[in-house]
Amino acid sequence: MSPNRKEKILHANCFACGSNNGVGLRLSFQEKEDGSVVGYFTADPKFEGYSGMVHGGIIATLLDSAMTHCLLKKGISALTGRLSIRYSCPIRVGTVVKLEARIMKRLHKVFFLQAKAFVEEKRAACAEASYMLQR
Repeated sequence: MSPNRKEKILHANCFACGSNNGVGLRLSFQEKEDGSVVGYFTADPKFEGYSGMVHGGIIATLLDSAMTHCLLKKGISALTGRLSIRYSCPIRVGTVVKLEARIMKRLHKVFFLQAKAFVEEKRAACAEASYMLQR
């Protein structure tokens, strides 16, 4: 089974990317030639935290999902082990967020990834995470 097909089946109800989840984010990512992934998201007001701003937990979900999909595009199924986020500036509801993620290194069964969220080419948040191969 192709990685893209496996991705769609395993994550059909996922809050972040599931096509069957009517209240989710419905994220999708494309793999670039360098092996990284890119995706775009525009937050609806239902994902608001403080007035007019996207909730930090939603931003964390965007970054985690980008990194997960970076692995999935390579046929790797792994679970988040650790996630560290640095928020640089608020993201306003209704703005387009560009998400990028890449694998930084692998040590045995653990992958280390990095993701960034941009608004109008300005970095709004970045994350580093480790993922463990799913058994």
